[in-house]
Amino acid sequence: MAWLIVSNDSEIGQTIRSDPEVMEAHWQYELDNRHVILAAGSLRKDDQLTKTGSLLVLDVATREEAEAFFAKDPATKAGMRGNTEIRWVNIAILDRQELP
Repeated sequence: MAWLIVSNDSEIGQTIRSDPEVMEAHWQYELDNRHVILAAGSLRKDDQLTKTGSLLVLDVATREEAEAFFAKDPATKAGMRGNTEIRWVNIAILDRQELP
């Protein structure tokens, strides 16, 4: 099952993003958990440079698992995340391939 997590940065998000220790821990957390991540990336302004939030698509069975995964992320723990929405997604096309 796919769970979409979209979060806007908190008021201190840019400060957290400039902390190399937090961001390295965040990146390592995502790399260590690639087995459940279908997609991940930063949301940006139209200038394609300014980061404003994050997107995750997780392959986990329940909302509770998605929430727990998100809560354990070092960037989340550090306070980078602001308003967040978690929704179940019925993936119809993945990696340009139609799914049954």
